[in-house]
Amino acid sequence: MKTYKFLILLLLLNGTQFTQGWFVQNSGTPYNLSSVFFVNDNTGWAVGDLGTIRKTTNGGSNWVAQTASSAMSSVFFLDAMTGWACGPGGLIVTTTNGGTNWITQISGTSAHLRAIYFVSSAKGWSAGDGGIIRGTTNGGSNWNAQTSGVVDALFSICVMSETTGFISGASGVILKTVNGGTNWVLQNSATTNPLYSVNFINLFTGWAVGYQGTIRKSTDGGMNWFQQTSPVSSWLYGVHFVNDQTGWSVGTAGAVLKTQNSGANWIIQTSGIGDNLYGLRFSSSTTGYAVGTTGRIIKTTNGGVTFLLPVNTEIPSEFLLKQNYPNPFNPLTKISFNIPLAQNVRLEVFDIESKSVGVLVNESLKPGIYNYEFDAKQLSSGVYFYVLNSGKFMETKKMILIK
Repeated sequence: MKTYKFLILLLLLNGTQFTQGWFVQNSGTPYNLSSVFFVNDNTGWAVGDLGTIRKTTNGGSNWVAQTASSAMSSVFFLDAMTGWACGPGGLIVTTTNGGTNWITQISGTSAHLRAIYFVSSAKGWSAGDGGIIRGTTNGGSNWNAQTSGVVDALFSICVMSETTGFISGASGVILKTVNGGTNWVLQNSATTNPLYSVNFINLFTGWAVGYQGTIRKSTDGGMNWFQQTSPVSSWLYGVHFVNDQTGWSVGTAGAVLKTQNSGANWIIQTSGIGDNLYGLRFSSSTTGYAVGTTGRIIKTTNGGVTFLLPVNTEIPSEFLLKQNYPNPFNPLTKISFNIPLAQNVRLEVFDIESKSVGVLVNESLKPGIYNYEFDAKQLSSGVYFYVLNSGKFMETKKMILIK
């Protein structure tokens, strides 16, 4: 199935009002952004192509250009003053004044460095193409080669302490160290798909995401990984958890996923854009940022939730799922339903093989009449089913997409 996206309109639709979960900010650059990092809700940096660095100190209301000499793939800050970034050609730069000045460090490699991570002002790691890993114990004054044991490109680093950390990469590579990088040991990810991002919330529990919606989880410190069900088949480039239950992932075509039960279920959120999203960072359980192609930056201050309000004050007397209109459709159609009682409502779309292709609603709603506009422009032509489930009520209807 082709890559797809569902878009729930965030403005006014035939009397139905939506409040926005994610909204677009003005980065001031047309160049691709690959990484974002915030030290608190207001202060953060985004980096990308052609030496692009943008900084904000007011939660993204304004993004200010900083000067850099080359493209950057990853950025990491310990606090509002001290940070590092890395990129092609073995580039590593550091700042001790919040990015006003960036100073080049000697990495000892010409490989494309794609990830950087520090656990203290002294100790950090960078990794990239060809299985290259560099470690420092003096803030980057010296970078020393560490042995990965692989030749695959390495995309992401997550370090939990000065001794224990993880790296993910191409061909399903996940590496782990328990001695500060003296040894990196290949873990069994049980996939050969590229894993573009890895994130651990503690020494035992972590996730890795990647190619064609791949989501893997470990609960034993990376020794074993198992597949979680993704509602998308697009590439996922970033994953970030704020606790052991709540996390997000972003990827191609504006894909944003959220879980509130440790990944047992991932729900599609509405990003409002079609750009690829490469970098993701939450500064708190509600405030987060994602960056991507053409300088795109999106932000949420409510965890990405899109709230749907009733069409009017009328309270219907019974549950009802209406036939979508128009039907057949290409690519927009409206799904309407009535909820007479306040309770949790789940609206889900399935393909002809009964495979879920997206959860549109999964939240507690007040009594009312609701409309959703469904955008299937990236779905292939065919028959689909949408199911409304609320308490003891469940109803299914068929819709036909013709392109």
